[in-house]
Amino acid sequence: MEENKQIINHFKKFTNSFDVSVSVSKVEEYWKNENMYRTLLEVDILSKAKLKMMLNSIASKWQVHPDEYLASKTMDDCKIHIPNLYMIIVNLAD
Repeated sequence: MEENKQIINHFKKFTNSFDVSVSVSKVEEYWKNENMYRTLLEVDILSKAKLKMMLNSIASKWQVHPDEYLASKTMDDCKIHIPNLYMIIVNLAD
């Protein structure tokens, strides 16, 4: 639980810095790696510039899908800048 709080606090720092409305809907331990986590974020539709800048500050590489963005340490050259976070899925809310 303490690790979940730390991950959520890291996201709050990023979202506050970029004035983006994001809620963390899930933080769970990643089944393949002990002490590694995956998180699911819900993002209100907002200016693409703000969202893109915020995402690029969180991870170095993102896959873009119609309703979500995905960053994972399994992607080539993807570095996630939040400790112990293995995967991030960002859902774009309507």
